[in-house]
Amino acid sequence: MNNLSLSQEYMMCALNDKGKISTFSLERVIAVAASAVAELLMDEIIELDGKKLSVKKALPKDMCYLSPVYDFIEKKGRVGFKTVVEHFSFTFSNKNIEELFDSIGESLVKAGCAQKEKSGILGSKNAYVPDKKAVDNIIQNIRAEILEDGDLTEDIAALAALLDKTDELMRFFSAYEKKDVKKRLKEIKENPENKEIAKVINYVEELMIIIIISAT
Repeated sequence: MNNLSLSQEYMMCALNDKGKISTFSLERVIAVAASAVAELLMDEIIELDGKKLSVKKALPKDMCYLSPVYDFIEKKGRVGFKTVVEHFSFTFSNKNIEELFDSIGESLVKAGCAQKEKSGILGSKNAYVPDKKAVDNIIQNIRAEILEDGDLTEDIAALAALLDKTDELMRFFSAYEKKDVKKRLKEIKENPENKEIAKVINYVEELMIIIIISAT
């Protein structure tokens, strides 16, 4: 199994045992799109000027699973990050949501971390059943870096923030650990030595808050 990126890891954690993310779980659907935007920003593929996103450089081939988001931003030229996430989250059609879902899902299959299956009426939609061992590895990485003072990476900090904002920590951590994760994220943001990682956490949290409020 290959090392996974932020958006891939978040989707692995958000998928249920049937390999789907319910469109009724709006926060999780939003977080998939938010993780894609955050990953492109963290890797400096796109840039944020004020509240507008724009393409900074070509999308690497090994990140082609984010092409739906990248192509949308490139086509628009300069576009608000809220507009981008809305396009892949709450629209009148599920087409955009499914496009991003399938793109990331296929990358998980190629990485050996998920199994593709058919779902929906007449098997018209795709499902990506996550490998339980791979999901456990992701959670153990969060535990090692956030709870056990391991070397902290931007991806894990951002992932923990996404899981926190979508109330998914309870799926993987005890109530005691969940409390510690929240406490640790706060400490990381307040520590001057973690300036860059704190910036990522703040971005993810602000993005989720703004978009979730606009959806209600």
